[in-house]
Amino acid sequence: MKVEFVGGKEAPSGGLLAVAHLSVHEAGLRLNLEATRKIVFYASENNVSTIVLPYMQPYGPIIQLYDVIRRDDLRKFFALTRESSYINTLVTLSDHYGVNIVLPGYFERVSSKIYVSTAFTSWELEEGLATRRKLVLNEKERRLGLSKGVDLPMFVDKGLVFNTLIEDELFYPEIARFITENNANLLIVALPQVEPPKNYIELSKSLALIYRVWVLVPGSRFVRRDGTVYALPTIMINPEGEIIYKHYGLEEAFIVIPKGLLRSAPRTIGLNSRTFYRLYRLLYKRYSVYGGVPREGGTGQAGQPS
Repeated sequence: MKVEFVGGKEAPSGGLLAVAHLSVHEAGLRLNLEATRKIVFYASENNVSTIVLPYMQPYGPIIQLYDVIRRDDLRKFFALTRESSYINTLVTLSDHYGVNIVLPGYFERVSSKIYVSTAFTSWELEEGLATRRKLVLNEKERRLGLSKGVDLPMFVDKGLVFNTLIEDELFYPEIARFITENNANLLIVALPQVEPPKNYIELSKSLALIYRVWVLVPGSRFVRRDGTVYALPTIMINPEGEIIYKHYGLEEAFIVIPKGLLRSAPRTIGLNSRTFYRLYRLLYKRYSVYGGVPREGGTGQAGQPS
């Protein structure tokens, strides 16, 4: 596994954040959970205080994989409660190793409702777990009867304030604006490996520049049961809208970022922010929401990183 540092190898006060660019196996809960155990242990051995897992790491991007899926099957086989073994394991790992864990996207079940959510497990939280639920649903999620969130709580990690934009939320700069106005240093853009938005890189760069915030797109390798591999690159964008790091997705990697670097961004929004905001909205109108083939928007099949 490749190990890379972003922004230099020195670790300023505030600790280190790492992105686990791992293989995610279709409907492979045991394999994926075992990979999480190993990477959290590795993080603790290397003084990393927070680790970001791949999108939909428990089972993979289930909704994007199948044209037809029943809500009952989604609820029964793929949606996780707070008491599920996977979530409980994340909480236990965080408590045991002293490493905070960010799961940017998963299906959360609360009573009869299913949400697309972000989970943050931390040994410093009273209940060990905080979640936030997707505010905007796409057509397929609405047809499945998924529920949308009603609030947007911030995640606070020893002075680092962050939140996620989950899939379609990338197309609503008002959500990013709310997050940054609540003093966020980092936006994590959580996207499916199989069909990410075709123009997600341009939109992520625009958000970084408009709101003077660091943007992280965590990638991974998604492995289907037939052996097909889809790769989404891990990208780091600075507050000037520049890509300062990109890891192509066919090789697993452990990417380390000093938290002090992420807190160094100026909080003043530039004078041209209104212009960039208008350009962002034009991008949204110009492109379709989702690409239809694996290579669109930076995704590539095995042996074909884009």
